[in-house]
Amino acid sequence: MIYGDVSESMAKLGKLLTGIGMIYTNEDIFVKYMDMDSPRDDSLLKEVKMTSAYGKSKSNLIDFEKTVKTTILRPRDPELISRFVCFLWAAFGASCTSDMMVIVNDYECEKFYDVLYENLTPWLGEKTAKLYAEAGSAMIGVVTTSDQEFIYDKYSAGELAALADIILETNSWAASILYSMALDKADEKKDAVIINKIVDHAVSLNIPKPSRYYDNWDYTLLLAECLRYTDKVKDKFTERCKTDMSKTPEIVLRNKCYKALDSFDKESTARKNGYVKFLVDQYCEDEALLPHLEYMAKEHTEVYTYYMTKETDVSAIKYMGDILKKLGLPCPDIDAAILEKALNIVSNTHLDDATDIIEYVKGSKPIEEVLDKMVDAPMNSRMSVNFDYYHEIGADKFFCRFFAAEMTINGGYSKTWLVRDATGLDFGKHPKEGVECLVTAGLPMNVILSCTADYIDNLYDSKNDTILKTADAAGKYKDLLLKAELSKLSATARQIGVMAYGTDPDTFKEKIFASTDDSSKAVKTALAKILGSKPEWKDDIIALLSKKKASSREIALAAIERQGSAEYKEVLEAAFESEKSAKIKDKIAVLIGAAVSSDGASAAAPLSAVDMVEELTKGGKAKKVAWAFEGSNYTVHNTEGVEVEQKYLEALILCYANMSELGVSTAAKNLAENLNTRELNTFVQNVFGKWVDLGAQAKTKYVLYFAAIHGGEAMVDILMQYIKQCGENSRGAIASEAVRAMALSGSTTALMNVDGMSRKFKNKMVRSAAADALSNAAKELGLTTEELADKIVPDLGFDENMCREFDFGPRQFKVYLGTGNTLEIFCGDKQVKNLPKPGANDDAEKAAAASADFKEMKKQLKTVATNQKSRLESVLMNDRKWTVEGWKALFVKNAVMHGFATGLIWGLYDADGKLTQSFRYTEEGSFNTVDDDETELPAEGSIGLVHPLELTKEDIDAWKEQLSDYEIEQPFPQLDRKVYTMTDEERESTEILRFENIELNSLSLIGKLTKTGWYKGYAEDAGFFNYFWREDISSRENLPDGTTVSKGVHAELEFSGASIVNYDFEGEDVTVGKLELHRPGADHYRSTPIRVGEVGDRYFSELIMQLTAVLGEKE
Repeated sequence: MIYGDVSESMAKLGKLLTGIGMIYTNEDIFVKYMDMDSPRDDSLLKEVKMTSAYGKSKSNLIDFEKTVKTTILRPRDPELISRFVCFLWAAFGASCTSDMMVIVNDYECEKFYDVLYENLTPWLGEKTAKLYAEAGSAMIGVVTTSDQEFIYDKYSAGELAALADIILETNSWAASILYSMALDKADEKKDAVIINKIVDHAVSLNIPKPSRYYDNWDYTLLLAECLRYTDKVKDKFTERCKTDMSKTPEIVLRNKCYKALDSFDKESTARKNGYVKFLVDQYCEDEALLPHLEYMAKEHTEVYTYYMTKETDVSAIKYMGDILKKLGLPCPDIDAAILEKALNIVSNTHLDDATDIIEYVKGSKPIEEVLDKMVDAPMNSRMSVNFDYYHEIGADKFFCRFFAAEMTINGGYSKTWLVRDATGLDFGKHPKEGVECLVTAGLPMNVILSCTADYIDNLYDSKNDTILKTADAAGKYKDLLLKAELSKLSATARQIGVMAYGTDPDTFKEKIFASTDDSSKAVKTALAKILGSKPEWKDDIIALLSKKKASSREIALAAIERQGSAEYKEVLEAAFESEKSAKIKDKIAVLIGAAVSSDGASAAAPLSAVDMVEELTKGGKAKKVAWAFEGSNYTVHNTEGVEVEQKYLEALILCYANMSELGVSTAAKNLAENLNTRELNTFVQNVFGKWVDLGAQAKTKYVLYFAAIHGGEAMVDILMQYIKQCGENSRGAIASEAVRAMALSGSTTALMNVDGMSRKFKNKMVRSAAADALSNAAKELGLTTEELADKIVPDLGFDENMCREFDFGPRQFKVYLGTGNTLEIFCGDKQVKNLPKPGANDDAEKAAAASADFKEMKKQLKTVATNQKSRLESVLMNDRKWTVEGWKALFVKNAVMHGFATGLIWGLYDADGKLTQSFRYTEEGSFNTVDDDETELPAEGSIGLVHPLELTKEDIDAWKEQLSDYEIEQPFPQLDRKVYTMTDEERESTEILRFENIELNSLSLIGKLTKTGWYKGYAEDAGFFNYFWREDISSRENLPDGTTVSKGVHAELEFSGASIVNYDFEGEDVTVGKLELHRPGADHYRSTPIRVGEVGDRYFSELIMQLTAVLGEKE
């Protein structure tokens, strides 16, 4: 128990029961009944006063559930659990099921039945316990809206009525649903007594008319069912149908009471208040509504055609027309109806008179006559409509004008969803198509930029990506773009416009320079990127340095920084002398420092590196970085052995603190070149540690770049630990910034770690930042991300002979990399166990450096080996292939990868990806077949890791024997992997059910799955999540428009649910559900799963093998 005394524990639980709705006088009875030191006394339950558990405050539900786990469940005493369940029933009746989730841990009716029947039997006996258990399970099925069909099909009308009688005592609305089901299934003659009893009950109820459609909807359903047997409830039903009927009848579908629709069909009040709209909206999802739609079409054609032409979607207009044609009834012009509905939307979404705009949309007025009325027209934000013209009809000229009318309204934050729902075109996902439509509609570019920017400003996700794609699309319309005037547009619109200019800088050169007085940070960054890519515009960029506007000078400096400041040195020195702004002067000083190389500065230079230090730190400017030096005494020498002053180190940090766009500071790198590397690394690492100790504030995040670029190889491990810590403590933004900084460090070890994070990291934001950083780095080099991942595998200083030399001065030690990453060390011809400590005759400085390098190399070797092992297992799963040349470069020439090459079985594949021959790479450098014969690799073709499912049993056995003969141990199990194949049924399905209903402990499940690369799904009600997911990316491709497309699989495994935070030390039993596969980047709530057969056989096998190891197999 978690409390010192049992009675104290039960007293607290009793108070918590009162807190969730129990009558407080029951607390003493509860404590007495639950006293396990006393014999069970079920007579106490007769004294308990019953009330409903529904409609009560549940503010302390989490405390209640936690206490139940520790006080009732943890002792694993069946008698204790039985007493608790019995008391819950006595206190809450059938409504107690709402508070039993913590015990049952599932929403399935049958699970509730089992728990109730088992635990109520000692008190009530088998017969009554069975009845109550069925009532409780029916109750939970109705409440959770998941098992109604099961309940409807399982029980007869009489049985449903009997269950409703029990439930009625503590939940009238759940009872009403079961009574409705009973009437729906009843036989008018056979079940007359039951029908009359339920009708009398319905008549006796005095429930007020609903003010909203969802008020007491259970009673509306009950009345609809009763009306099929008697007119006694006609007036009450008619009165209730005066509210909005467009959603109320959903209860019919949810609870399988389809016969109740007959009453709605015949009720004119319902027809007037949206009932037909309900039928139309729901028909796509439930074809059982067809007879009711046909009834409306035949008997109430006027109402039917009204909703068809005025109140529904494009697809609905089509199938409603098909129904009329099928019945031989007159059908309105469907095309005209669709156009009329679109025009009606335009009228309703515009608050002001939209007559002229409608004429434009119809094609009767030119854009010039209505443009002023369209732009920023006030929007009716209360308008709610779903009209998917775009996908159902397409982007014809009418649609383009319709879309333009909606896009140009002033909708504020509502504009995004309104335009998407009203037209079907989601500009956030399809900006290229959206811009094409707006151009076709005749809008000038100024208006296009303005209205698209308004839309983008209200996007929650992918805002930057949409800006980029919109600019790229706009850039294709050069004539329109040349006429655009950006100055009066919003910042986002100006940014899009400038980025569009960047698609063809030479054509838009005049426009680009006309925008250089813009003060928007985003616009300045876009301009700097364009100008930075045009070194031939040097004179124009120089001219900006003399502009009055500070923003123009800042853009020029940012462009110079991108190009490299060496070509601008003299101009910068002159600008430095004339600059009045202290902020800009500091930036010039940094650029001059970058232009002055360590061996190229002259004493006569107006601003040498030393002068730059003076300029950056004079007049209290160093206060910005004073925190880094408070209470610390750093010792750093220059390359000549002279200790540098503190202000030199301050200037080094200020180079980053003064950057407008964080990245690599060339000036700082030049200053760093003059310093002792090891001492500099130590200084940087200490500054980073101090920054973390002071709270790692986002406003000083420049420290991340300073640390990553100047902290040395040891800084990689420090940053990795920091990123992991931030990711686990909800600081994903700062962790993502650290990832970007690492990617710019120039260290292959750092990039390798970034690659690893892009594949497997718990924090989604960090993982995404790593993928973007790697993608950007690959883009700069003209490589795919997989090619970059190959190139950044460090060789750690080992040559192709697997050797690296460490120099102690008089002695040199050759270290050879052996099988399994073992190290063999030689001094001359003599082998030694370990690298010795420096001796008296060794060069102290060289020996110390060599010892430190050896220590760091061993640490890096372990990291590289771990990362590459994980990466190659991913390769085996995702079927990555190399060209012959690319494979040799990675596995033959790189000593670190040599051990992987010789320990694994490889394959040659044809153009269709089919294995043609398996081979092994030997330590002697030859290529051997399964028969141990030497072979030659072809000049062309593909090489990949062989999966056992591609080999025959004979080949697998032969390869195992060959590896055993040569005493080769595989770096990870390859040939011994268990193979799983998909069944024919699975291949055609979108679900994998082979793990369904497996039960295991929640903590065990969470621990094992997260260790194997699965992540928890989104937390929902009460902090519970009910699925795990993983994403396996086989490749990422950079497209010409700047976006990245990922190929691979997103997998989701459902289960019964657990708390996202594991406050229960022992966990709870949970049940595994279905496994689904999606495209990468899938949204759990919106994405449609793909067919299992669409993924590769080896991916399927690996996924099932991985899950089987965690979940086991069904018995």
